[in-house]
Amino acid sequence: MHGRPRLKASAPPDPERVKAAEKKAALFGQLAGEVLARSAAKRYDPESLALSAKLLELHPEMYTGWNYRRTALVPVLEAGGEAAVAAVAGELALTQRALLKNHKSYSTWHHRRWVVAKGFCSLEHELQLVNMLLDGDSRNFHGWGYRRFVVQLMGTPAERELEYAALKINQNFSNYSAWHSRTVLLPVLHGTPDSSAAQAAAELTATLRAAALSADPADVTGKDQPQASAQQQQHAGQQQPQQGAAGPTPALTAAAAASAGPHVSAAATAAVPKEALDEEYELVKQAFYTEPEDQSGWFYHRWLLGCSLANWEQARGSEAEERECKALLAVLNREQQTCKARLLEVLDMEPEAKWALLTLTRLREVQQQVLCESGTATAAEEASGLAAQVVEGYARLKELDPLRSGYYKDAEEGRAQVVARPMAASA
Repeated sequence: MHGRPRLKASAPPDPERVKAAEKKAALFGQLAGEVLARSAAKRYDPESLALSAKLLELHPEMYTGWNYRRTALVPVLEAGGEAAVAAVAGELALTQRALLKNHKSYSTWHHRRWVVAKGFCSLEHELQLVNMLLDGDSRNFHGWGYRRFVVQLMGTPAERELEYAALKINQNFSNYSAWHSRTVLLPVLHGTPDSSAAQAAAELTATLRAAALSADPADVTGKDQPQASAQQQQHAGQQQPQQGAAGPTPALTAAAAASAGPHVSAAATAAVPKEALDEEYELVKQAFYTEPEDQSGWFYHRWLLGCSLANWEQARGSEAEERECKALLAVLNREQQTCKARLLEVLDMEPEAKWALLTLTRLREVQQQVLCESGTATAAEEASGLAAQVVEGYARLKELDPLRSGYYKDAEEGRAQVVARPMAASA
């Protein structure tokens, strides 16, 4: 875990500490056994729930304890009223204490999502809490995932979340979660604003909310249960995203689908216009010049390259194909110049730096393939020269980074597809 030094076992353990640890483990085992026995007996009285709370504060990752509590909560939440509000407040307080114990507990975050999705709580308060978490640990991917969940329920515009991601990136370029957030938000913001897309977004919001309300409390995978009560649906409906005259704002409704659907390549899904991509290329270039050895910015650049490639591929066979091909080649040339300039600067100070060279080689690989498919004699000659440069680039990478020489060998031979189609496969 970040910021926690590893302790070296250089000396024999202290017998007193070993004895204390064994005693603590025995007591924990007794408590866990008692809670499991009460769960099996379907005892949901206050004393039993208090014991489960104590157990989860000691060990938040014991997901069976959270399942036990969800089963006990279902009838209370279905009844609604002040009892439901109090129950939700108690669960939120418990999960907060558990997260203070382990702020990366999957089971705890899942339970908090389940509780919040039932309603009876303030989403603004949840957003404030997760903001505090990310202020303290800006790379906590659990926090980023929970933030996306909350703002999706709130109907927060994608533009506002892009601003938040940019703020976190400017504070620390080495923030994978913030860069990833932009890959989710940009296609949402620049998606086709037609009525069918708006309708799909609205249907998705309703589906996600219904699934959350009807999730089986004893199943962390969230399988469906019978329809939630009318009171629950009414309370959840009070938190529906606001809609304007043109339908729902392009908020995180579609983003949730992008993150929850089947995994596909960025080039297959991203619908981001060239002008927006150019702004993102400029943003990530700042990361290159500030922290050239940090890989998070280079990974984001790879995603942008996939988006540029997607715009050309989507135009193939249409009147816009030639225009998009020229635009893509212009982007590839520009980005190669950026990498060359950064490479010359970095290698003087850090001869083993690889990311600029790896990106430059990939850019040449894409350009070589695009030129090959254009079919002209001039393009074929230029592509042949680029192919030789690609081979030379991977050879140099094997020298700079021998630990991954096998990967570079596979890439050189067309067996390590990243963004571009492998040269061997497209030959």
